[in-house]
Amino acid sequence: MTVRAAWLQPTGQTREDTRLTLAALLTPSGQSAGETPLRSRPGILPGGFVLTGTAPMQCVIGTGRAIVQGKDTNQGAYLVAAVSPETLTLDDGDPQYDRIDLIELAVVDDAYDKTGATEAVVRLVKGTAQPAPAAPASGPGSTLPLYTVTVKAGTSAGTGGIAWTSGGVTTQHWPVVALGGIMPTSGFKGAYVGQYRDAGGILQRWDGATWISYPKAIGGIAPSTVSTGGYTGQYRDNSGILQRWDGSAWQYAEGRSSILFSASQSLSGQAQSVAPNTWTPLTLPTVDVDDSAGWNGTDTYVVPRSGWWRISGHAVWANDAQTGMRGARVLVNGAGLPRTTWLTPAANGAVVVGGQGLIRLTAGNTVQLAGYQSHTAAVKTLGGSGYACTLSAEWIKS
Repeated sequence: MTVRAAWLQPTGQTREDTRLTLAALLTPSGQSAGETPLRSRPGILPGGFVLTGTAPMQCVIGTGRAIVQGKDTNQGAYLVAAVSPETLTLDDGDPQYDRIDLIELAVVDDAYDKTGATEAVVRLVKGTAQPAPAAPASGPGSTLPLYTVTVKAGTSAGTGGIAWTSGGVTTQHWPVVALGGIMPTSGFKGAYVGQYRDAGGILQRWDGATWISYPKAIGGIAPSTVSTGGYTGQYRDNSGILQRWDGSAWQYAEGRSSILFSASQSLSGQAQSVAPNTWTPLTLPTVDVDDSAGWNGTDTYVVPRSGWWRISGHAVWANDAQTGMRGARVLVNGAGLPRTTWLTPAANGAVVVGGQGLIRLTAGNTVQLAGYQSHTAAVKTLGGSGYACTLSAEWIKS
């Protein structure tokens, strides 16, 4: 039959039927597209089959559970449990050369292997002593490597035996979990979109082509050191300002209204002489606040984010003359806006003119404060003494 079912037929269900169908509960193998539909990821359940050196030339493999995928895909996956420790004794080392022995978990099934045996075993495969030793090939059956053990030349109980805890043993096995579980390891391809793994303490998701890391920071918000987002919708804390990755750039998070900017002529020495009958950008040397570092230091603010902004501008004029008009205007990309243009007659004393307005701006737009006066000669702005030409901006929403 091409379609197998578990516990469907009243009689005749085979062991192969059972293995193949129960494998629906196991994590698929992701090594290739051809393997994924029917082959399971082999491995041990975390914590099992621990090797402990118990004598100079002897070790014990602890209890554990494992998945051993059959060599033949149609064999299915064998669910294995070692319910008591297995003791293994290694031969003494060669007088001249090192060798590497292999400890493996094996399922020998005569129906497929034609070995005359049907059993699951933890077994030792002795390697060959040679100038450049290598691990030996696995024995018969379907196998899962557990450890390799280096047996140095001349090693024996009399010489101290194998370095069980100081470099003589190399772990070869890898963990496995049930379908949908988070795999506590790295170094393998994902088998399906949405699979998760724990790679060195970082949670990752397989997107069909690569593993995508989730932020490790508490709450899922990445620190400011993350320069490029890992996925659309990731958040980071950028010096106290929440930002969201839109797929290509960090944007300020929706709903944050404290993106602030303000610059002014707060000192008397910062006053500026303005020629008559022309709108002149005002120089504002004192930066009061600039959350996005958008001010060029003199007279221009570069908008960091698209949306609705509250822009305020005020020009303060000295009592150089009492004739003509005095004005203030917010310029966007060098052009004035009627709704943010203010004019008032000169008077006997300082004149303050300006206001505020809501303006829809796009990231990269420039904003300036311009002053205007229509006296016959130049008139200065007034700085210090409680007066200041000021330009401020506050982002409201997208």
